[in-house]
Amino acid sequence: MKPVILPFGKTIYQTDHGQSITSDTAFVVETILEQIQEENLSVLELGSGNGIISIMLAHYRPNWQISGLEIQKELMILSKRNAELAEVKIDFQEADLKNFQSSFRFDLIISNPPYFPVNQGKISPIPERAISRHEISCKMIDIFQTVKRNLKPDGKAFLLYPEERLAEAEKNVKKVDLKLASKFIMPAVKSRKKIVLKLEKAEEYIIGVDEC
Repeated sequence: MKPVILPFGKTIYQTDHGQSITSDTAFVVETILEQIQEENLSVLELGSGNGIISIMLAHYRPNWQISGLEIQKELMILSKRNAELAEVKIDFQEADLKNFQSSFRFDLIISNPPYFPVNQGKISPIPERAISRHEISCKMIDIFQTVKRNLKPDGKAFLLYPEERLAEAEKNVKKVDLKLASKFIMPAVKSRKKIVLKLEKAEEYIIGVDEC
């Protein structure tokens, strides 16, 4: 296990063979904290990995009720340990997000999902790294469908993707009746720009819920 020292002094761990923590994590967390000021929210992270994003958010927003979904059991177990080390309360669970339907809807859904389709680039022979980088377990449309199923009518979602997939994201947003409210561009690292997409429920969908 590799130690990771968080900005507030706590140490958590990542696996030796998995996807390394990068500056993407900090950008996602900073964007969410700048955009969302409410103190009492229900939050869901899709593909929580070793838990670092949820853990950082839980530290800076201690009143948020955060849940994390992770399909890889080893990482789910590690995320629970990391939450204990960071002294935050998060409900991490092993689950396939494609089938996930909560008994209640969330104010905020976040994800740093796999960046690459399976037909792009070389897939790592290490399963944990492969699942983290390529859309082996879930595709972009699966992420968006899960957001729609589990987001409150007035909720927000923040997802991070490479800039070259923006057009694909815009098409998928329309397919599931969401809307792209804002884009936050991360400075280029090794010539690849990343964008945090802020999603909301489409206005016509919100009106339909209110009328029922």
